[in-house]
Amino acid sequence: MKRWVYLIAVSTAWAASPPTLAEREQITAKLGQLTKALDELRAKHVDDARIADIEIYQKAAIWALRFEEEFFKPEYVPNTLKALDHGLARAADASLASFPWESKKGRIVRAYRSKIDGSVQPYGLAIPESYDGSKAVRLDVVLHGRGAELTEVSFIAAHEPPSENAKVVAQDYITLDVYGRGNNAYRWAGETDVFEAIDSVKSRYKIDEKKIVLRGFSMGGAGAWHLGLHYPDKWAAVEAGAGFTETKKYAKLGPMVGYQEALLRIYDAVDYAANAAMVPMVGYGGEIDPQLQASMNIQERLAAEHIEPPRMLFLIGPGTAHKWEPGALERSNKFIDAVLEKPRKEPDHIHFVTYTTAYHQCYWISIESVEKQYQRAEVDADRWGDEMRVFTRNVSRIAIDGGKHVVIDGQSVELANFGVLMKTSDGWRRAGKGGRYKKPGLQGPIDDAFKDAFLVVRPTGKPENKEAGQYVQDTLEQFRKEWAKYMRGEVRIKDDKALTDEDVEKYHLVLFGDTQSNKWTKKIAPLLLRAWPGSPLVPAMIAPNPLNPNRYVVFNSGHTFHEEEFKGSNALLYPRLGDYAMIHPAARTVVRGGVFDTEWRQLLRPMNVKP
Repeated sequence: MKRWVYLIAVSTAWAASPPTLAEREQITAKLGQLTKALDELRAKHVDDARIADIEIYQKAAIWALRFEEEFFKPEYVPNTLKALDHGLARAADASLASFPWESKKGRIVRAYRSKIDGSVQPYGLAIPESYDGSKAVRLDVVLHGRGAELTEVSFIAAHEPPSENAKVVAQDYITLDVYGRGNNAYRWAGETDVFEAIDSVKSRYKIDEKKIVLRGFSMGGAGAWHLGLHYPDKWAAVEAGAGFTETKKYAKLGPMVGYQEALLRIYDAVDYAANAAMVPMVGYGGEIDPQLQASMNIQERLAAEHIEPPRMLFLIGPGTAHKWEPGALERSNKFIDAVLEKPRKEPDHIHFVTYTTAYHQCYWISIESVEKQYQRAEVDADRWGDEMRVFTRNVSRIAIDGGKHVVIDGQSVELANFGVLMKTSDGWRRAGKGGRYKKPGLQGPIDDAFKDAFLVVRPTGKPENKEAGQYVQDTLEQFRKEWAKYMRGEVRIKDDKALTDEDVEKYHLVLFGDTQSNKWTKKIAPLLLRAWPGSPLVPAMIAPNPLNPNRYVVFNSGHTFHEEEFKGSNALLYPRLGDYAMIHPAARTVVRGGVFDTEWRQLLRPMNVKP
């Protein structure tokens, strides 16, 4: 019986309503018209932000045809055609130098071009009738739940209904519905998507920076817990409903490799619960919803640490399963409205917790490096005018913005308004500019490289080992396919012979191949590694690029989680490798791996530059 149910579930998941030959021809014809119109607009040098607002409809149709299994229901075909009609209408207006959608009220879809891979990504807006651009308004950022049938086509259809059905938005604020590159709980490129969408909205509408609210439910709740607690200074308030805040119990995982266990400190919002003291938050779950545990985890951690956030509201929907109970939602709305009655002010007291410099900032304090990776680091800081008092734990470098004098861990140091201090055996002192250490945006693990602009460099030479060469080729192709399907974009790829110095300056480089097959691996590896591993082992690794220390170089790896994890729970998208691994290409197994220390030591050459 169980097997029969399982097979039904699988067949249902794969049941699709692909277009007929005639429908495909109709989609292809309109797609061709829109592509031609876009080419003409680019030739006229129409602003790229406006191009993105049109191109998103082209992208939706291209991805629909590319992944035909995503025509989940019969309406996906007409919705694809409607999307193309929207794009053609916008293109026609743009050809006349008219952009009426930019002043439209009600529900509308717009888009931006991502710095990560150059793809266009959609977002939905609800613009109130009262908005006229004369004053800055509140922005509610809404993170959607997991949708097994979510695509660009269905997202556009949901957020841009036919004009005859569009309702005037009576609210007095703008709502931003984030696409998040699909179903990844707003991690990795999905995390960047949230902030890129916000930046796009801020560039187009007048937004009150002190009134940006983050809200989400289910997978969106997991995203709100994650982004709310990792970035507590970004939001006026956070509302997190259901979701998950820790990985192992939620995903029912067994024992893990040591460095994988440590890397959950990136993923598990519960470890950052103390940051709830820095941002007003609502935590919600239905009384009979298993995902109530997400909120309970935060409450239990706060109680264990004897922290009582001054503006934290925990709500339970009586007798409610996996949805908002109306009374609880009303209380949440009232709480958020009350918070926003008073403008958000930069606090004079900060208590901030992190486990990685990927999440380092809380107002005027930035943890620039930690002593021990993926262990709790925290700062407790107060200021009185130009005077500051700071206590630290597991912090080796700290940036303090404002003030002239600080007493840090009992030691007096002059700041001169802004300073980066480093901890030495003799105590704290002003930090120099040299040295190689893990810092914000350059701390690993491998998956971190794919949150920002990256470029894959494909080998064109003959590999040292045939088996290893095949593994590299398979891994690159797997990454390319999975990125398109699950991160909704195209991987930028260049042959090693075509790479330029400008590319080295602009991108994290993802080098596939060995020192024989890839000319850039041959160039960079000796500057970085003590030795290239003996054949046939394949290194998968991340480190600062010695040719551009402000960017990563990655060897032989895309994301370290794959299709099985993408198709399963979004709680499974945690790193499978650390900063480095030696992989046996035939067995496809990790021989050894781990995480570099703060100075990127172990396999790497020492630096001669003194900090």
